[in-house]
Amino acid sequence: MKKKRCFAALLSCIMLWQTPVFGAEQEELSPPEYRCTIDNTDEDYASGDWKYGFTVEEEPLFYLKEGEKHVFLLCDGKYVDAPVLIAKDTAYVPLWVLINDMGFELREEGNGLLLVRGNQKLTVSSKESTLDTSKMLPLRDVSEALGAEVTYMRKGVMPLENPLISVDFRETELTEEEGLEKAKEVLTSCLEAQQEQGYVHEDTPIDPKITKKLAAEIDALHVSEDVIAGYYLFEGMENLPYILVEKSTGDVYCKTGSGDAGNGSYVETIQKVEADDAELLAIGYYFG
Repeated sequence: MKKKRCFAALLSCIMLWQTPVFGAEQEELSPPEYRCTIDNTDEDYASGDWKYGFTVEEEPLFYLKEGEKHVFLLCDGKYVDAPVLIAKDTAYVPLWVLINDMGFELREEGNGLLLVRGNQKLTVSSKESTLDTSKMLPLRDVSEALGAEVTYMRKGVMPLENPLISVDFRETELTEEEGLEKAKEVLTSCLEAQQEQGYVHEDTPIDPKITKKLAAEIDALHVSEDVIAGYYLFEGMENLPYILVEKSTGDVYCKTGSGDAGNGSYVETIQKVEADDAELLAIGYYFG
């Protein structure tokens, strides 16, 4: 993280003149899976100063504090670690974020400097002027002008009820109806695997009443009123607040936990749902 901030500071000092500039090679970004938990050291428990580790893959990306807002940003379903400024309900990001993290290319063409994404172009400066890569640009205006779907979700999916901005340029491969059927198919396979296994964890046998309840909840899945660019969002399961289906791939994800914090058992996640996962539907139904 420090390395990235230093690189950003360096970029902000560079002025772009009349030489062609091409988009920097993107670093590998992380998919929309995360785990956010209490940083459970004795010191934190003793002081009551709760600190939460937002983790993607294996290492915490950063720490959150209860009540402090952090705007999360997805681009094509990948986390972007970027400074986002919200002013009068408009999100702004530095130009260097678009170039280095979100796949935009800065190109000299004709009498101007253009931002390019795919086959879409947007003029951001005349050729004769200078352009500072720390300049803040309106994320929605720029992204939509270059062909993206953009949504701003104020709370619900990210940990501690933090806002999420999703920018997605990918082609939609599934209809909403196909996404719903895909979600039901994968979750049903998990339930069937649980039944075949006969237990959820060692000495905890399958409860037929819970099995029946889960089957009814899967059948009752419905489209959420909330919207995330790049995903169909479904609701209807008591202990899985959201089911997400990626429009471009059909991959299924689920949200577990809620924004309620301030206790040592707090956990919020988004995780990919693999077909036939016999343990998935134990979350919240058999175990907390």
